[in-house]
Amino acid sequence: MSTISTCHSNNMSTNNSTIDQFDVEPQKLSIYEKDEDSSSTEIKLDQHGFPLVPQPSQFKDDPLNWPTWLKWAVLIQVGFMAFLGPYNSALINPSLVLLSDALNVDPKTAAYATTTSIILGGLSPFIYTPLTNIYGRRPITLFAIVLTIVGGIASARVSTFPALVGTRAICGIGFGGMMSVGTSCVNDMFFFHQRGEATGIYSVFVTNGAHVAAIIGGYLGQSLGWRWDYWIGAISTSISLFVAIFLFPETLFSRDPVYLSTRTTTRTYMQLLFDFRGNVLPNHSLRFSHFLESFKMLKYPSIVFPFWYYTWAWTFINVLPAITLATIYTEYYNMKSGPIGACLGVSLMIGSILGEFSAGKASDYVMYRMARARGDVRKPEYRLYLCVLSAVFMPAGLIVFGAAVGKSHYVVPLIGLAIGVFGLQIASTTLYAYTSDCYSTRTPESGALFNLSRGLSFVVGYFALPFAEHVSFLWSWFTFAVVLFLFFLPVGSLIFWGEKWRGGFGGEGEGRGREGGERRRGG
Repeated sequence: MSTISTCHSNNMSTNNSTIDQFDVEPQKLSIYEKDEDSSSTEIKLDQHGFPLVPQPSQFKDDPLNWPTWLKWAVLIQVGFMAFLGPYNSALINPSLVLLSDALNVDPKTAAYATTTSIILGGLSPFIYTPLTNIYGRRPITLFAIVLTIVGGIASARVSTFPALVGTRAICGIGFGGMMSVGTSCVNDMFFFHQRGEATGIYSVFVTNGAHVAAIIGGYLGQSLGWRWDYWIGAISTSISLFVAIFLFPETLFSRDPVYLSTRTTTRTYMQLLFDFRGNVLPNHSLRFSHFLESFKMLKYPSIVFPFWYYTWAWTFINVLPAITLATIYTEYYNMKSGPIGACLGVSLMIGSILGEFSAGKASDYVMYRMARARGDVRKPEYRLYLCVLSAVFMPAGLIVFGAAVGKSHYVVPLIGLAIGVFGLQIASTTLYAYTSDCYSTRTPESGALFNLSRGLSFVVGYFALPFAEHVSFLWSWFTFAVVLFLFFLPVGSLIFWGEKWRGGFGGEGEGRGREGGERRRGG
């Protein structure tokens, strides 16, 4: 009888074991019905001799036991889904003047269509998250993808501005659901020591959605008209739907010991795809209180400090240039929408990708090295040492941009943008992984808060340019840099007192207990 892995119990208990031992032929995933190693209770270790956290079950449909190729296939998909959120909302930005002329509104009013989708994209995960925690990641996500496509198609066909606002609301509600499952799936599939890299890959997609949209949207609007900014969003999202139908199995898995002790069969790959009723979390029912769980997480310092810092990091580094660069570069450098979109997208993408090269595996490596140096105990706070770099690069990028605008070659402010988003990528990777490590069983709820962070970022549009007109770009952007650095200080305090605060506030998860982490075994 074929299984995902035949060496799961034996090899993973040695110091020389690796996660790649699960990597086998794709066709072996689904042609089994029972597990043969059900009696194994041996503690399984990672390649460094630390106990795997969480401990995988003996069932081959446990996402922790999936082959590497499938884990990465799902990771790329949920990353692309998260990419499509800001991508769908931002495609129209370079063409807002064209849209306003066509629908007889002024450009500032036209921007409300984008704002509507951003706000609802930030709020809707609070509805989706409890549903995905009980009924499964897959069915809720597929529904959200379809809703996004419908909203995109309808947006491309409207003839009045009120109708456009309504269709953008539908689209925002849809892509909010697409963005709500990413960190949950990472937590479902990857072990504690792998989440830094996996989270980094995911956050690259999140960060770059609007950047790619800026490159495409400007030239597309100029050549084919503003409606095609919405058509291309719907087409891109349809590709995600097609792939997900066949390659996005259910990742929700009950780790309740009582349930697992009575379980005798393993779901096949086809059941993971299409047996929606069978994939519902057993012995759980939806309650109104579930919709409030994300907000209850704000009582924990290890959640509220990263949430607040990330909110303003995303606002000043990602959203601020997106909504101001067109005005600034038109006034100071006499550029049109296409080149402006390219300047914005390319500079931010370069900074983001370089940031991920510096933060992805580095987050896991810092965790390992700190654990080896401090009694072989892994603690979530070790990830925050890398986050200190974000508090240097993001303010520096803001200052470079503010000092160079209108006084230097147009490339110099773009270097400032790249420096800033380099720091943002480091912050995203470390903060996502840190909050997941601290409260792993509530990763979906903390993920919903990070989505809200991005939804709140629209507020910068109301004060950034008026402030710059009043005090100059240098001093306004310098002020933003100082504010951002100050908001990092509470996050920095978690390095020293985060573990104590987690215990005092009654937190749970892999980051609490056993001195806040897992101790290495065997030397």
